[in-house]
Amino acid sequence: MFPAIPPPKQLSRRSIDFKLKPGWRFDEAKGVFIDPRGVELATPRLPKNSRVLFKVPSLARSPSKKLSGAERDLQRYMQVILPSPRSTKSVLQIVRSLPAVEEAHLAPEISLPIQKPSERKSKR
Repeated sequence: MFPAIPPPKQLSRRSIDFKLKPGWRFDEAKGVFIDPRGVELATPRLPKNSRVLFKVPSLARSPSKKLSGAERDLQRYMQVILPSPRSTKSVLQIVRSLPAVEEAHLAPEISLPIQKPSERKSKR
């Protein structure tokens, strides 16, 4: 087995994946979390150029009543894209402490495989 090679720095950003608690929503336009009673909770202060995004944007914009149970579950998955990996662990703690968040973890590190040099096959 060959070790993996990290991708070029300009191609990757580190992200934090998280799942909202049942009944919670995120309003992209306002940048706020909304609890089951409709009370808004502001997004915490994140590093400059960070983005909070839905993992499945098409489902996030769909009314929950029209979705299956599995689709409603997928609606709850989100991520914070960070501009650099420097503050990842501190931002992870902030995300985990939010009342709207059921679970949060660092996204897996991505890497590129090493290509083994091709060996010439001899014809017999």
